[in-house]
Amino acid sequence: MLFKKKFLSIFLLFLLSIILTANADDDQPSVIVVGAGVSGIAAASKLMENGFKNVKILEAEDRIGGRIHTAKMGDKLVELGAQWIHGVEGNVAYELASPHGVVDKGDEGVDKMHEKVIDSAGNAVNQKDVDDVNEFSEKMEEKMVAYAENNKNSPLGEFFNQEIDKYVEDHPVWKENKKGFANLHDMTMMAMYSANSWDDVSTATVKDFHNCPGAFFINWKTNGYKTLLDILMKRVPKPEEELPVMSNTVLNAEVSSIDYSDPNGKVTVKTTNGDTHTADHVIVTCSVGVLKDVHKSLFKPVLPEDKQKTIEGMGFGNVAKIYLSYDAPWWHDEMQKGVGLLWLDKDLEEVEKDSEKNWLQGLVGVYAVEHQPNLLEAWVSGKHSRDMEKLTDEQVKNQVVEVLQRFFGKTHNMTEPTEMMRSMWSGNKHFKGTYSYRRVMSDPDVVNPTKLSEPVGEGKPVVLFAGEATSPHHYSSVHGAIETGWREAERIMAQHPTVKS
Repeated sequence: MLFKKKFLSIFLLFLLSIILTANADDDQPSVIVVGAGVSGIAAASKLMENGFKNVKILEAEDRIGGRIHTAKMGDKLVELGAQWIHGVEGNVAYELASPHGVVDKGDEGVDKMHEKVIDSAGNAVNQKDVDDVNEFSEKMEEKMVAYAENNKNSPLGEFFNQEIDKYVEDHPVWKENKKGFANLHDMTMMAMYSANSWDDVSTATVKDFHNCPGAFFINWKTNGYKTLLDILMKRVPKPEEELPVMSNTVLNAEVSSIDYSDPNGKVTVKTTNGDTHTADHVIVTCSVGVLKDVHKSLFKPVLPEDKQKTIEGMGFGNVAKIYLSYDAPWWHDEMQKGVGLLWLDKDLEEVEKDSEKNWLQGLVGVYAVEHQPNLLEAWVSGKHSRDMEKLTDEQVKNQVVEVLQRFFGKTHNMTEPTEMMRSMWSGNKHFKGTYSYRRVMSDPDVVNPTKLSEPVGEGKPVVLFAGEATSPHHYSSVHGAIETGWREAERIMAQHPTVKS
C-alpha cells in the first residue's frame, strides 16, 4: 500500500512537471527578426537576455552585421560600412564599447571640414584661406540650426548657397572657383546625409537630429566595428556567457513574404529558398531602400496607407568608400586628418562632360586610415557614389590613381597601390544604399521616423519596425539602430510580462 502511495505521488509530480513545462512553453512567444544587422542583433540579444527562447533571425546575406561590414583586405581590416562611433554622451554604441578598451577617441578637434585642401592643379590652398573657410563652416552649422527651426521643410541647399554667395563676395580669392568651392561643401555635407545633393535634404533632417556630445570620430583601433556585434551578443568579454544569437540565425534566407492576415495573430514568413516560418511577432529591420523596393509585394495584406506614404517619402541615399593599399605610405602627416579635393571650375566642367569619369566630382577627400599605416581611404558622395558602383574595379582603380596623381603628383612621390577595395551598397538588393535622410518633397508631419516605427496589428503588435530610419533623433547612425532594436524588443516584452529571464 505504501509503495502504491509513493508511486502515485511520483506519478502526480511527473504529470505536474509536464503540465508546468507545457504552460511554460505557452508563455514563450515566438519572434522572428528580419535582418541580422546591428538593429536585429540588438533586438534578438535583448529578448534572449530576458528569457525569450523562441527567437529566430532570418538574414538575406551570407554574413551578419548588415551595414556594419568589417572586411579583410590583405592582412588589414577595413570598414566597408559604418566606420566611427559619433559622440560619447548618450551614445549607446560608445557605452557598450568603451569599458572593453576597443575604441580610440583620437583627436577631439574634429569640427573642421578639412584640415588641408589641395586643388586640381596640384597646388595646396593657402592655409590661412583654409582656416578661414573652416571657421566659416563652423558658423554656418550653428546658423543652420536656427534656419531649420524657422524653415520647417526647406532644402538645405537654399541656406548653404545663400551663405556661400555672401562668403565668396567677401572673399574674392574664391570667386574664380566658386563652383568648385560650392561642390566641395555640398559633397562633404552629403557624406553625412547620403543624399544626391543638399538640394534634396530637408531642414527637418537638421532640426530633428540630436548629436551626442563628445569626440565625433571614435575609431575601433585594429578590432573593427564587428566587435560591437560581439559585445551585443555577449561574446565579449566572456565568451562562455555568449547568447545563442548565432545558433538561431539563418543566413542566405531572403524573406519574400510577411503574411499577418491570420485572425489569430500568427504571422507567416516565407523565404525565397522555400522555407516557411510562423511567429507571434515579426521585427522588420531591413533598410528603407529595401522597403521602398518591395513593401507592396512583401506584406500581406499591404501595409496601411500612412505607413506606405512614409516608406515611399523617406529619403534613402548612398555614400561610397574606396580603399587603396600600398607597400609603404607615400603621403605626409597632413593625410591623417584628411585632405579636401577642390576641383577648379575649369577642371570640374571638363570632368562633368566625361560620361565615364564625371563621378569623380563626388570624390571629396582622401584620408589615412587610423591604425592602418599603409592604407588610404577616399570618400565619394551624392549620386556620384552610385555612378562609381556601375564601373569595373579596374576602371575605378585607374581613375582614382589618375586623380590622386593630378592632385598630389606635384608635391608627393606617389607609388602605385597594390590593392583596391570599394563599397557597393547601392547595387546590393539587400540594402539599396547606406542610410536615411528627410527629403524636401515629403511632408515632415507624415513622413518621419516615428511614423515608420509604428507597429502593425489589431490589439497587439504583430509586425514591428526597427532600424536607423525608425529612430526619431538618431537616424542614420549605428547607435540609433541599436536603440530601435532594443525599443522593439521591449515592446514585445511588455506584451509578455510572464516571460522571466
